[in-house]
Amino acid sequence: MSYAQHNHGAWGLYDYDLIEYQIVYNRSDIRSIASITKLFTATTILRQGLDLDKKVKVTGKSKGRFSRGAMVPRIDLMKAMLISSDNLAAESLAHSYPGGFDVFISDTNQWVMGMGLISTRIVDASGLHIDNVSTIDNLVMFLNKLKDHSSIVKISHERTATLNLPKGKKTVKIHLRNTNPTLFQFDNIIVSKTGFTNPAGRCVAMLVRKEDRLYAVIVLGQPSVKERSQLANELISKEPIRQAL
Repeated sequence: MSYAQHNHGAWGLYDYDLIEYQIVYNRSDIRSIASITKLFTATTILRQGLDLDKKVKVTGKSKGRFSRGAMVPRIDLMKAMLISSDNLAAESLAHSYPGGFDVFISDTNQWVMGMGLISTRIVDASGLHIDNVSTIDNLVMFLNKLKDHSSIVKISHERTATLNLPKGKKTVKIHLRNTNPTLFQFDNIIVSKTGFTNPAGRCVAMLVRKEDRLYAVIVLGQPSVKERSQLANELISKEPIRQAL
């Protein structure tokens, strides 16, 4: 199937050097973004300059890889959140924020509006809520900021990782595997985050470098992992448009 035949959701391939889309579909549709929200969570934590090595309490209602009440370094919560999309890790980071969860949400949305992302709204840290929304246009603007966050770049494109957490006199190993199959097929993905809820469908947002040029690849609202991955792979593989001399 050619990308021209994908008529689900919204998607786009944006060239930051030419400041234009190479191809785009439903760029202004306001859609639920599911766990792409976790990139906003990571940005808020890093912007606040919080100590990533500090242990914080695992707190939240979602399922996850950590035991509630455990004390876990923020950096390990960040890794679980961005690599394997751990919802409890995302909630724990938000609850550990100075002032608590409500201040975290307020600060996140204040920054979102300050960035001019007028169609974006964040209501939780994990993306489980349907009201975490954005557009292709807004996500293109947002992704461009992530290249300057070395921690997000370093963590989010890791294919696998292992966390070693002390538990009494023992050490518990938590193995993480990235939720983005496309990441295992391409070596030029800089930032990656998938998402899925029933209202959002299958989503992915990526920063990709091709021939020393930076691109955003964003796919929202696909009916299956297969269709999302197929479309994402086609967008990444698209031959770059050359600027006229």
